[in-house]
Amino acid sequence: MKILISLLLFMLTNLYSQHIHGRFMDAEVFGKTVYLYDMFRGDGKPIDKANINNQGNFSFSERKFELGFYRVQGKDIKPFIVVLNPMETEVEIKVNKKEDSEYVIALKSMENIAFNRHFYLLTNIYDRLESLLFAMSFPENNSTTNASEMEEEFQRLSKYITAAMMDITSNYSNTFSYEILNDLKPFYYDNYDTRLNKYFRSGTMKNSKFLRSPLTYIKTRNYLRYYSGENSVDMHIAIDEILLASHENYEVYRYCINEILLFLDREGQKESIEYVTSEYIDDEFDIITKPSLRKKIEGMSKLTFGTVAPDLFIPDVSGNKVGLHDLYKNNKLNILFFWSSRCPHCMKTLPKIQKIYENYRSAGIEVVAISIDKKEEEWHKAITQENLKWINVSSLKGWGSKSTDVYYVSSTPTFYLIDNNTKIVGRPDGIEEVINQVDNLLR
Repeated sequence: MKILISLLLFMLTNLYSQHIHGRFMDAEVFGKTVYLYDMFRGDGKPIDKANINNQGNFSFSERKFELGFYRVQGKDIKPFIVVLNPMETEVEIKVNKKEDSEYVIALKSMENIAFNRHFYLLTNIYDRLESLLFAMSFPENNSTTNASEMEEEFQRLSKYITAAMMDITSNYSNTFSYEILNDLKPFYYDNYDTRLNKYFRSGTMKNSKFLRSPLTYIKTRNYLRYYSGENSVDMHIAIDEILLASHENYEVYRYCINEILLFLDREGQKESIEYVTSEYIDDEFDIITKPSLRKKIEGMSKLTFGTVAPDLFIPDVSGNKVGLHDLYKNNKLNILFFWSSRCPHCMKTLPKIQKIYENYRSAGIEVVAISIDKKEEEWHKAITQENLKWINVSSLKGWGSKSTDVYYVSSTPTFYLIDNNTKIVGRPDGIEEVINQVDNLLR
């Protein structure tokens, strides 16, 4: 009986396993190792690896892969994507030299032939078409753009989409790539309100299988970018609609929250981040998967205006520990500045901070600069070379310092404005906001 069960398991494994193999044409990568990564659902670690022999051939272990997009890459090997579909047992690819116009050619796998033939070009065209449709919906914001030129481009792109979709529908309609491209295709002959109402009607935002593809990411990003109203006036509504469309599937819902927050952070929309935090996260910050973003948003939530800044005792340049609260109380306004001598942007920002310090020193301002350096000599050298006369402190523990934790610092430079009652009175995002907020507080 055990032998029979083992035999059945072996047969089923072979029936559903997939073989990914191929050949590199660039002799420079012969003898090297190539890795296979799960693009969207992995932990960043490779799920398999293969050696490239002296003829350029490679072969990953035969196994069952989940439907989705995977990345192949290695040292000196330009990354490329393969689409793995359990309905296909073999994926054979030819990888040309980096400079060749066609880098990857699928020899066996309708899935990857469809992907290489249409995916990149169509998704780029979709994005451009969405941008045109948005501009044409709000023409008053595009007065410098010639309306006839936009219409001409619109017609050209829509004709290309029609022809490409005819090809992919006729030849590749059973592929995952077709399913994604068909769902992402803009409703380009409808007006703005109709497109808005149709956007999530397919229900793909409820389906976990698309998390191993760019579909959920693209739909989320484009809805925030092109369907949040003129000048993003309806951003909160757009956020609500995305999360309403995905809420039945917690896995997709969580993914969407993270993509929304990443988008808002890139766009510098702090008020909208606060909206998502208050309405959808509360104090459950573990839902945010990117550690640096989680720390930043948790800090935005906990270290708000009017809250008492955390107190710490940190060594100064002489090695004497000084209390932050004691420093804050000595000045009308304090610029708390997290920096590092190894941070190029910090070093470029220093002259502007020095100018603020010189202009407002007599008005009661002080700069408390907490360095996240690890090497004392590098920290001291930067202080001397840049002539930093303000208060400099550091535990010299890098990102392992307690200060970066209690102040929720995830990147440098980071700024806080703190008054002599040790309360936070400003959370400027960048040096220009520092200048504006200091001017308002001390004018």
